[in-house]
Amino acid sequence: MQFSEIIAVLSLGVSLTSLAVSFLIAKFYGERWVEMARRRREHSIKLKEEVLKPWLTKIGEEYCKIDVVYSHHFDRIVGVEPKDPTDLEFFDVAKSHLESKYPEILKAWVEFKLVTSEHNKELAILLEEIRMLTIRELKMPCHYWRPAAETPEEYIIPDRFSQCVYQEMEWREPYKRKWASGEPRIVPTMHGNKKFYELEWGIYRLVKIRDEKQAENAILLINKIIETSRFREEAKNLTKRKNEIYNAKRENFEAKIKDLIKSIELGNNLRGKCRFCP
Repeated sequence: MQFSEIIAVLSLGVSLTSLAVSFLIAKFYGERWVEMARRRREHSIKLKEEVLKPWLTKIGEEYCKIDVVYSHHFDRIVGVEPKDPTDLEFFDVAKSHLESKYPEILKAWVEFKLVTSEHNKELAILLEEIRMLTIRELKMPCHYWRPAAETPEEYIIPDRFSQCVYQEMEWREPYKRKWASGEPRIVPTMHGNKKFYELEWGIYRLVKIRDEKQAENAILLINKIIETSRFREEAKNLTKRKNEIYNAKRENFEAKIKDLIKSIELGNNLRGKCRFCP
C-alpha cells in the first residue's frame, strides 16, 4: 500500500471516529445541553428584566439621587448617600455576573456613587448654612417632619425652606427668569377660630404664623439669600460640577448598562456564573 493510500485510510478513520463520537454525544448529552441552554437563556432574560432595567430606571431618583435631608440625630442637614439596588431581589445574582465578566460596569458604578456622595456633601454644607441663617433671622419655632411629630401652632420648616431657596437659585440661570420655581406668597388661613398667615412656595407651606409682618419677613429673607453674591456663586459652582462631573459619570454608567441590556435582547446570554446558573 502506498504512503498516500495509508494517509487516506487514516484520515477516513479519523473522520469516522469523529462522527461516531459526535453521534454518541448527541445521543446521550444533546437533550441535556438543549435544556441547559434554554435555562441559561431564561436566566439572562430574568436578570435583564428584574435587575438591569429597574436599576437603570430608578438610578437618578432612588439609587444615586442628588439630595439632602435633615438629620435629627446630628441636628443638621446631611447629604443623602447613594446605595446599591439591594431592594431588587436578584441584585446579588446579577452582581456575581458583573464581578466575574463585566468589571468595567461595576467600576463605572462605584465612580458614579462616589461623585454623587461628594456632591451631596457639598450641597448639604451650603443648605445647612442657609438653614441656620433662616433660624437666626426669623426667630420662630422650628418644625421638622418625623413620624408622630407634634406640629406646633406656629412654625417654620427651615430645612425645606433652605432647599426651596437653593432650587430657585439653581433654576434661575437655565430658565432665565425670576421665580423659576414659582413665586412665594402669603396665604391667610383659618385654623379653628384663629387666623394665620402661611408662606406658600410651590407645593410647600413653609411658614405658619399669626403675625402677617413676620410672614412677609420670610419672603424678604428669601430675596436676601438669593441676592447674596457668595450664596449665588456657591450655587453656581455646585450646578457646574453637577453638569460636568455628576452627569458625565451617570451617562458613562448608563451607557454600559444599556449596552448589556441590548446584548441580551439580541440573543446573547450573560457571561460569568452565579449561584443560580445552570
